[in-house]
Amino acid sequence: MSKEKNIVSIVKSTYENVYENLARGIELTGGLDILGRKRIVVKINICDARTPETGAITHPKFLDAFLRYLRDHYPGVDIFVVESDATVVLADDFIQWFGLAPVIEKWNAKWVNLSLEDHKVVRINGYHLKEVPLASIFEDSFFVTLPKLKTNVLSSITCCLKNQFGCFPLVQKSIYHTILDKVIADVNLVYRPDFCIVDGIVTNAGTKGPAFGTPIPAQLIVCGRDPVAVDTVCAKIMGFNPWFIGHIRKAAALGVGKMKYTLRGVSIKDAKMDFEINKLEMRLLKFASRLQRSSQKEMRQEWKN
Repeated sequence: MSKEKNIVSIVKSTYENVYENLARGIELTGGLDILGRKRIVVKINICDARTPETGAITHPKFLDAFLRYLRDHYPGVDIFVVESDATVVLADDFIQWFGLAPVIEKWNAKWVNLSLEDHKVVRINGYHLKEVPLASIFEDSFFVTLPKLKTNVLSSITCCLKNQFGCFPLVQKSIYHTILDKVIADVNLVYRPDFCIVDGIVTNAGTKGPAFGTPIPAQLIVCGRDPVAVDTVCAKIMGFNPWFIGHIRKAAALGVGKMKYTLRGVSIKDAKMDFEINKLEMRLLKFASRLQRSSQKEMRQEWKN
């Protein structure tokens, strides 16, 4: 099977038959190729204290299927499942609360909180960041990002590229929300995944996603090697023009990936459904959020003075 980097696959699935369909989605892209790497790092997606049924965080059944796939194909490799703490995320607690820890243990994988890992500084020529801390666990690793398919009031969509924003070890990541598109693109220069697998079986939709989004049974899995190409496809599935999604366009301009793709499996037309998006309301909420962040920044500066 072809190893073209810009192949993106779409397959239909439920959580009941997720293993077979996840495997099919991977194989449609040409399969994984870890190239003798020492370990596989899997970045899950925990953005808030919401249960898996909301579509906002990684579903244990999806993680279970992927870790089973890795054990079936790479039985001797070390597997690390990672996430970091954030403004509203206590990663060590959340994997226990939402049923992810038993899945990690079941497949003899290891859990790593990136906020507690040793890091080295990698210098970049980004839009905003000039250096990014790289966790030591990623060195000589095959990196798979495992995002959810969601709307986001700040970035319109949150998928592969934004999932790497969660690799940034800083807890108060919200300080970057006013320049989120730029920082997402910058972080992906350092944390560029080798493979992307999007859980769109139950998505989190609506104008106020993901914190107050609505679960939608889209029943989709999207796979590919190029995070920009995968996000381009996901944006179209959700009804957005990817050229108007800032972090997709900026990541492509930085050379993280390409917006061109070769599609396999289900067509975008057949994958599309109503994600309950009011684009005017989303723009107004995004503007209000920026005003709030700007006001908070000014207040913090006053307190310092």
